[in-house]
Amino acid sequence: MSNKYRITSWLSIAVSIGFFLLLLKELIVGESSLSEIAILPIILGIILIIDFFISLWILKQKIKPNIFIQIFQTIIIIYCLYLIYYYNSNMSVKVDQVITP
Repeated sequence: MSNKYRITSWLSIAVSIGFFLLLLKELIVGESSLSEIAILPIILGIILIIDFFISLWILKQKIKPNIFIQIFQTIIIIYCLYLIYYYNSNMSVKVDQVITP
């Protein structure tokens, strides 16, 4: 197995854990409930769980990685890093303040 698949798999695992920790923080500290979460984070969470297990299987060498898995994991990593940046920055607060009077 080449290093690029190993690096992508480790990054994918780290991003998955980061996303779920951010979601947990939002539920606990943000005083949100599960019913207030939009459908997009739930769908993304399901995709991240699947990607998490695929990454573990790649690292344990139970499946052989290919270019499609590499592209899929790269897209997920980039999108999750964007979401983590967006929700941790003040940008989401500014957008909420503009939308709500």
